[in-house]
Amino acid sequence: MDLYSFIHEAIFEEKDKYTRLYELIWSEFEQDGFVITDEPGHEIDDIFKATAIQNLIGEFEYRLYDEVNETGYEDVVDYLAQIGFSQEDIIAYCEADENIDTFDDDEELKIKNGFDYMTEIVADKLLECFSPDDLFDYFFTATYDFVQDFTFDFEDVDEFMAFVDSNSERLDDYKEEYPSVMSWIESGMIV
Repeated sequence: MDLYSFIHEAIFEEKDKYTRLYELIWSEFEQDGFVITDEPGHEIDDIFKATAIQNLIGEFEYRLYDEVNETGYEDVVDYLAQIGFSQEDIIAYCEADENIDTFDDDEELKIKNGFDYMTEIVADKLLECFSPDDLFDYFFTATYDFVQDFTFDFEDVDEFMAFVDSNSERLDDYKEEYPSVMSWIESGMIV
C-alpha cells in the first residue's frame, strides 16, 4: 500500500479547500523528519499525525466560526481500518507509548488518549516549524471564504503562499478581530 497517497487522498483531500494547507504542513513535517510515510512500522503513527492536523484545523474552525469540530479518534480508527489495521493494533500502538494513558480497561478511551496525545505533539511541532502569526494566516486563508472580496482556488502550495504573503495586512486585521483564536495558537493549541 502507498501510505503517502492514501494520506493525501483520504485525509488531506477530504475537504478540497484545505488541501494546500495540509500539503504545506505535511511537507514541512517530512523535511523535518517528523513523518515517515511508506516505511513499514510507521503507518499507525503517520495516520495519527495526519488526523491530528485535521483535528487542529477543526479546532481552529470551532474557535473562529463556532463550527463543530468533527474530527476525533473515530477517524483514526476508520482510516487505519481502511489500510488493514484493527482496533487491537491501534491499542497495541497506544500501549507501547509510555506517554499515552492506557491504564483504563476502556479500549475507546485508550485510543482517544492516544489521539489527544498525538494532537498535542503535532501542535508542538507546528509551533516549532511555524510562528503563531504564520499559523493563523495559513489556517485562516485555508478556512475562510473570501466570498465578499473574491473566490480563490489555489492551484498549488506556492500560489497559496503567494496569496498569504500578498494579503499580510488584511490577515493582520483578522488577527486583531479574533484575539482569542490568536491566543489559543500562541498558548499551544491545546484542544
